[in-house]
Amino acid sequence: MPKSILYAHNTNDLLTLLKNNQGSKVVGGCTMLEEIPDRTVSTIAIPELCQISRHERYIDVGPGCTLSDLLEVGPNHLPAILYEALKSIANPIIRNMATIGGNICNDGNKLTLFAPLMALDARLEYKSASDTKTESIRSFKQVPEGYILSNIRIPLPDSDIAIFRRIGLEHYITQQSASFAFMATTDRNTLSSVRLAFAGPFTFASKDFENSMIGQRLPLTQKDLSDIEEKVADEFAKAATDQMISDVMKQQFFNLTRFSFEQLT
Repeated sequence: MPKSILYAHNTNDLLTLLKNNQGSKVVGGCTMLEEIPDRTVSTIAIPELCQISRHERYIDVGPGCTLSDLLEVGPNHLPAILYEALKSIANPIIRNMATIGGNICNDGNKLTLFAPLMALDARLEYKSASDTKTESIRSFKQVPEGYILSNIRIPLPDSDIAIFRRIGLEHYITQQSASFAFMATTDRNTLSSVRLAFAGPFTFASKDFENSMIGQRLPLTQKDLSDIEEKVADEFAKAATDQMISDVMKQQFFNLTRFSFEQLT
């Protein structure tokens, strides 16, 4: 059966093509596809999905922006954990083709940018022919039926500590790959905010745990670290129920969590 690739020229055209070609898959750079689906609609010719707009407190990024486009914004204008995550992905050739929308919407294993975007609490904007709505990336499962991903709003927070790490083979995505992100802000020897995120075979980010850290006195003691490890282990176990995750990957997550909080001792 011959494959059908349609090209949309604007967002209205994209929505129309998807409506008239039920079952078609939206594609961008296709860097993670082992085989092109039978019916696809490409976004590479849609200018409004490739725009980057900087504001004082956030940056708006179109899903069609390549990873190279984002890197060119520079380390002074992107959150540190996002910039480090972008640099860790593949090589310049792949980054010139791969898009942020594709990184977010990949089927199966969550890709490299997912954890830092969860830590930043990025918001996803969806558009249909008659409606626009948003949701936090922390609750993202898939783009709602009848909608397209139209924008990613990334906050630009001030953080005292920002840590990003890849788990697994460098530059490769496998079932043993994941990303880790940690951010902390302090005020007068007190923790004022904590963000902790993991994304790979499944995602983990606990608002209950993060809220429990607000007001924690600094510097942290060894007892504080042990208590925090226990809290994180309990929350992680809830998220990991019935999930395929190796003991090695789980231990790497706990090691990175302890390392991150040790920066506050």
